[in-house]
Amino acid sequence: MTSWQNRTRPCLLIITVICLLAVYADLSGLYDIPERQTIDWRTRLIRKNLPLPPDIAVIIIDEASLNYVNNIAGRWPWPRAIHADLIDALKQWGAKDIVLDVLFTENQNTGVVTGADDSRLAAVTASSGNVFHAVQLVCDDEDEVNKTLLNRDMPEDFLESHAVRLKADAAYSAYNNYYLPLAELYQAAAGVGVVTFDNDQDGVFREERLLFNYKGQYLPGLSLSPLLSRLNAKACALTDDALALPGLTIPLRQGKYYVNMYGRYEDSVYSYGGVLVTIGKLNEGILDDLPVKPEEFDGKTVFVGGAAVGAGDLKHTAVATKTPAVYLHASIFGNMITRDFLRFAPRSVSLVVIFILVILTVLPIFYLKNIFAQVLIPISAVSLYLFAAYKMFEGNTVLPAANPFLSFAGAYILSFTYVGLTAGRDRRKIKNILGQYVSPAMLNDVLKNHKEDYFKAEVGTREELTIFFSDIRGFTTLSEQLREEQVVEILNTYLSRMVNIIFDNEGTLDKFIGDAVVAFWGAPLRHDDDPYRAVKSALAMMEAVKEINQHNRRSDLPELAIGIGINTGSVILGNIGSEKKLDYTIIGDNVNLTSRLEGLTKAYHCGIIISGDTCQHVRDRVLCRLVDYVIVKGKNKPVMIYSVLGHLASADRDALEIAALSEKAFDLYRERRFEEAMAVYREIRKIRPDDFLAAMFMERINGHMTAPPPADWNGAHVLTSK
Repeated sequence: MTSWQNRTRPCLLIITVICLLAVYADLSGLYDIPERQTIDWRTRLIRKNLPLPPDIAVIIIDEASLNYVNNIAGRWPWPRAIHADLIDALKQWGAKDIVLDVLFTENQNTGVVTGADDSRLAAVTASSGNVFHAVQLVCDDEDEVNKTLLNRDMPEDFLESHAVRLKADAAYSAYNNYYLPLAELYQAAAGVGVVTFDNDQDGVFREERLLFNYKGQYLPGLSLSPLLSRLNAKACALTDDALALPGLTIPLRQGKYYVNMYGRYEDSVYSYGGVLVTIGKLNEGILDDLPVKPEEFDGKTVFVGGAAVGAGDLKHTAVATKTPAVYLHASIFGNMITRDFLRFAPRSVSLVVIFILVILTVLPIFYLKNIFAQVLIPISAVSLYLFAAYKMFEGNTVLPAANPFLSFAGAYILSFTYVGLTAGRDRRKIKNILGQYVSPAMLNDVLKNHKEDYFKAEVGTREELTIFFSDIRGFTTLSEQLREEQVVEILNTYLSRMVNIIFDNEGTLDKFIGDAVVAFWGAPLRHDDDPYRAVKSALAMMEAVKEINQHNRRSDLPELAIGIGINTGSVILGNIGSEKKLDYTIIGDNVNLTSRLEGLTKAYHCGIIISGDTCQHVRDRVLCRLVDYVIVKGKNKPVMIYSVLGHLASADRDALEIAALSEKAFDLYRERRFEEAMAVYREIRKIRPDDFLAAMFMERINGHMTAPPPADWNGAHVLTSK
């Protein structure tokens, strides 16, 4: 299998594992908190300047209020008369609803059944007709003190007035105790609301139940109670997904409402102390310099609650770490009256998005070679999705972010880890094998850009290559005349020069066979001019041998003569051998033919012989002289062979003329026009009297003229030896 094919299995495995983990995380709620934290982040960014709806006001009991009242009525908790004064003033100023996030579950004075202040607060509540009081539901652990208080029934008159008639599929009851307003208060109130809030595991308050089940009786939350009164809704329908009211359906998640917090409250928030100062001034007939203008509350639903450390309950929310709980109630009410609901994409959307993101992450990393594409495509995909999730949130649609991003991150890390590890292994494997056969520069190029081309050799491929064989003539005899160290010195010097020339021309060294050198061009890197690179190397080697011989003469060593054969054709390329020793090598008929061509250099007295196929690729840059049309030993098909005379650009006039005359003479020879061919070969001898090829063909022509060849003769010369 190739490296490419080897990647398919781990690629599919990573995709499968990440997608299965994502499904598990989604079903198990593993990423619920991270997902909610991404919603917090989006809320802070997108809704940071969004104020409460204009028909909502909030009066907070802040530090300034505590300090002001402390001077006139003492420490918190304040006398009930102060709250009565506030309710009375707000009613006069036109407040539509007054919602108190303050618990009045005990008499003002312990041990007194009903004090004057309690009675006044109840009376003002009744006369105003628009006051909503707070109820608290809790789940207490049983002990000796409270065991008789747990799981009590609520008073019948309370349930008759304030319980909601409900058709419910989402029964949830985790409460075993309650704290109700004083009987006089709940009997006088326009409604009551539960102020119980449950935080998430990370301590952040994000959701509230709008209806609370206590022993089968349902009470509205404090934010829902004024809306039920406004809609005159005595009954509603509840499921895990929605609360249905007359003319309004509120989306829920597992029975809870997800609060769509506002980012700016200060425009709608007033200090309780400032309101009290305004009340005092108005009672004295002072109309100027009022801290709070009474008309600010006209027609509004007013929420009243604590914001100081000692007077109220501060929550960690999506928008701040210390948010007065009353802001949560006001936000929910604002969401409902403006239908400003978050709508969550279904689970199927999350899983489809994750699958697409994982695919767009894993496949580029595994199958693209460009590192920028490997990095850019996955990051672009997840960035575009997160941007879409951000923009969709502007319209209150919540696309999942945590699970898709974490799945992307997991796929990204696993894919790059695997590819990095296997790339390191592949690089070592290539270096171990290919490093023996190519130059360092060529090896780096293969490692960087052509690893897949190399890995085709894992299974073997048929390639069109240019094959090179060279050999030192008579080296066996020469080595017998020298000491062993001299033989090694001569051979190492020669082979080093030859290999450097091959590497300089980006060829691949196949092997040494004694003093013979086998190389090829066209793999693992392919160039358009690979045949020329091979011939160019051969010419450079001939020049290098001249330099070596100059050195040998000075050192009193024998001179060398080499022959080179070059052929271009189809071969099988592969890593061949055993697991312990692999050779990156070539095999096939064209390899054997090249070896025969190298052997012919001695018989034809030529330094370099190339095949006709190679000649066709190089004749526009190299001066080639036609040598013969031969059938080498072991073959049946004849091939045209040529001698390389040098680079065409630097060829002299005699060489050009000899090459042209040789072509002409051989054409006449093959046409059986022997006398004319003989005349052309004589012209060559005039230019070069010692020309071996001309003399050889003149002798061959004399033989044919004496004993003419058979009728089917095509000019091919059959060789009986290597």
